[in-house]
Amino acid sequence: MCHRVCPFSEEREEMFTGVHCVAYLSPAGTTRRVAERIVRALQQQGIDPFVLDLACRNKQFYAQGESCCLWLGSPVYVDHALPQVQRFIRGLPEGESFYAVPYVTWGAVCSGVALPEMTQELQSRRWRTVAAAKVLGQHSSLWRSAEPLAAGHPNEEDLLLIDQLVAGTLEKLKQADVVPLAEQTLHYLPGDQEQQSWQKSLAKAIALQSPHQPDHQRCIRCGGCLLSCPVGALVWRDDYPHVEENCIRCHQCTRICPQKAYPYDADAVEARIRGFAAASREEKCTQIFL
Repeated sequence: MCHRVCPFSEEREEMFTGVHCVAYLSPAGTTRRVAERIVRALQQQGIDPFVLDLACRNKQFYAQGESCCLWLGSPVYVDHALPQVQRFIRGLPEGESFYAVPYVTWGAVCSGVALPEMTQELQSRRWRTVAAAKVLGQHSSLWRSAEPLAAGHPNEEDLLLIDQLVAGTLEKLKQADVVPLAEQTLHYLPGDQEQQSWQKSLAKAIALQSPHQPDHQRCIRCGGCLLSCPVGALVWRDDYPHVEENCIRCHQCTRICPQKAYPYDADAVEARIRGFAAASREEKCTQIFL
């Protein structure tokens, strides 16, 4: 019983074997922290998972054999999972005995419909969602704030729930007939709020924002922003960094730039985010679903 996970680039292709894969995209590092906790919990059960960081490069997942379990993590952006994570799911092989545990990190505004939509995409590939989690994390866009939303999260209490998620999932997978999560389990938002979340999108939000390009008068062409971009949205053009259309507005380039060449109105961003958080009726906590 095995599966193969294959990350590839134009230069190389590598093959890996195992039963569990922990995959994630983590622009600010919070989703990576959860992934690391999942890996640790699996290792404590004698399982050595393959870890797949989806940052920058195209990745594909190959599965064969009787069964495997994919632990897939994404931060929540504008109430949705990142497009890159959804695209990764659409590239999964179809399978009858393949299982998944989607998990998201969110910054105390709204976890939206990230988990339902990840589950829907997984179902389209005939992968069965057996557990899930939404993990509270400090809001990544408020790094300049004196009091960011969900400061200090995920804390140890949050991560202990992840340990419970792993233990509960492994118990489910031992059953002769593995029962997936009930469809309604992940539709936990009030009905009207969930409908609003479905109508939102990262693309719509970006379209309302000012163009995100570095000021050439400030830029010293150090290249740090290109190295920091988790989705490969920065390229050299006319001897300066240029932001491409696949930018997700994670602002890692803004944070790392020593010259403050990327425009960012921290006060306006904070006011907007706090307004959204105040309007959301979702309880600000970590929750696991088994």
